[in-house]
Amino acid sequence: MKIIFDFDHTLFSVKKLYFALKEAFFKLGVEEKLFQETFEKSKIKKRSYDPDKQIQLIVKVKPEIKKSDLKREYKKTLKRAPQFLYSDTVWFLRKWQKKANLVLLSYGEEKFQGDKIKDSRIEKYFYKKVKITGDIYKIKPFKKFFANKDKIIFIEDNPKALAETKKVFPKVITVRINRGEGKYSKEPNNPQIDFSIKNLKELDKILNSL
Repeated sequence: MKIIFDFDHTLFSVKKLYFALKEAFFKLGVEEKLFQETFEKSKIKKRSYDPDKQIQLIVKVKPEIKKSDLKREYKKTLKRAPQFLYSDTVWFLRKWQKKANLVLLSYGEEKFQGDKIKDSRIEKYFYKKVKITGDIYKIKPFKKFFANKDKIIFIEDNPKALAETKKVFPKVITVRINRGEGKYSKEPNNPQIDFSIKNLKELDKILNSL
């Protein structure tokens, strides 16, 4: 059995990272409004955050702030990544790493996502390599890495990604997790979603019943 996890808003609170980064940059003279504006403008295709681009945008508006200082604070904040994991993340991964093949399939800008996952210190729980994709619906990596005959449980906060995956892999058990944060938190479930949960303790109960 393979349990495939999304990362952001599933195992990791982007909201906590956002506020920690905003606080760190504020100490260097980056006001909240400027932080918010540059954070949004730095997103690739309005989806995937690029910290280097945000730093460039900030320095363009406020050249008196050193790029090196912003980069230093960014790296210091990212090193705190284990604090931004949801409280049930490590508990669940430890419990299930020997019961199933755990796979991490994350959408985002490759370097940022890779650094974030590495600094979260959870790679050791996952089977083989962590996979980062630029395909927001994750169909391409599913076709590449997984076989239809595999028993797969897919946990993701994006209901559309679950629906699209189900079309290609109808046997996949789709689990929509809604932590109450992230751009998809207000979107409704769809008929392709097999289970809807709020945390990994609920997932634990589902897996024990399968």
